[in-house]
Amino acid sequence: MKLWKIAVIGVFALISGGCFLLFGGKEEPVDFWQPVLSPDGRFLAYVAKPPGAQVYGLYLLDLETNVERLLVQMGQDVFFPSWSPDGTKLVFTGIQEKNNWDLFVVEVESGQVRRLTTDSAMDVNPYWAPNGLIIFNSKRDGSWAAWAINPDGTGLRKLSFSRPKS
Repeated sequence: MKLWKIAVIGVFALISGGCFLLFGGKEEPVDFWQPVLSPDGRFLAYVAKPPGAQVYGLYLLDLETNVERLLVQMGQDVFFPSWSPDGTKLVFTGIQEKNNWDLFVVEVESGQVRRLTTDSAMDVNPYWAPNGLIIFNSKRDGSWAAWAINPDGTGLRKLSFSRPKS
C-alpha cells in the first residue's frame, strides 16, 4: 500500500472514532495521539478527545508539573502538530469543511490561532523545519507534493515535482 494511502487511512480512523477503524472493536477515542516534544523538552503537545468532547483538540502537557492544558479546540478536528524551532508556536492541520484541511499556527503562551492556508485542497502533515519554513503535503495542483510556506503565510512554493500517474 502506498504511504499516502496509509496516512489517509490513519487520519480517517482518527476523525471517525480513534483506533476503531484501525484495530476493530469498540470505538474508543485516542488519547495522546500524535505526540510531539517541545524543543526544550518541557512540553508535550498532542491530539486528544476527552470523554464528552465532540472533536479532537490540541493539548499541551507540562512534563514538569503534569498539568494538561487545552490549547486549541475548533469546530472540527485538529491533528498533525509540529513545534516551531524556538518552541513558542505550533503548526497543525485543522478541518474546515469536508475535504478542506488547512494549516493553522497557534501561539503557545496566548493560545491565539491564525489560519495559514486557505486553499480548497487538503494541506496536511506540517513540519516546522529548523530553518523556519513550514513544510507540508498538499494536493493543491491535482497530485500530492511537498510544499513550503513561511510562518506568516507568505512565500508559498512547491518543493517537489509531480510524479506521473501510473
